[in-house]
Order: sequence, then C-alpha cells, then structure tokens
Amino acid sequence: MFICKICGYNKLETPQYTEESNPNFVICPCCGFESGYDDLDQGFTIEEYRKKWFREGCDWLNKEKKPKEWDIEKQLRNINCFYNCE
Repeated sequence: MFICKICGYNKLETPQYTEESNPNFVICPCCGFESGYDDLDQGFTIEEYRKKWFREGCDWLNKEKKPKEWDIEKQLRNINCFYNCE
C-alpha cells in the first residue's frame, strides 16, 4: 500500500508518482487529489491542495472507504503534518 502525499491516507493501491516523478493519475479516496490532474493541469502544489482540503472541511471523496473511527491527526502523521499546518 502507498501513502497519499496530501492527506496521509495509507491504503492507496498504486503510488501517486513513478520513481521518475511522473504522475500515475491516482485519485485518493480520502482527499480526492488526483496526481497529474490537480497538480499539473490545475496548478496546485501539494501544500496548496492540502490547505484547500483543510479549508473545505477535510471531507472524504469516497465516504464508503472512510473508517468509522477515522482520526485526521493520526492519518496526517503518516506525512509528518498537523491538521492546521500552514
């Protein structure tokens, strides 16, 4: 499993980027970030998209995959980030 660079979700089946840093166009079921689209086509950096996700309330894209005991702070530790990181 792989970790989302935006939200720390640690169950991605495919890495968001190749070893050569090319996007795999993977959509995170938690934050909704799609590598290759949100960054390259829409112009978001990782940090900008994360801040946008925070501002919008950290809603899950795929609510069926959201764990019942979901803890955003615990999940963000996977990427060494805190909920109010700037």
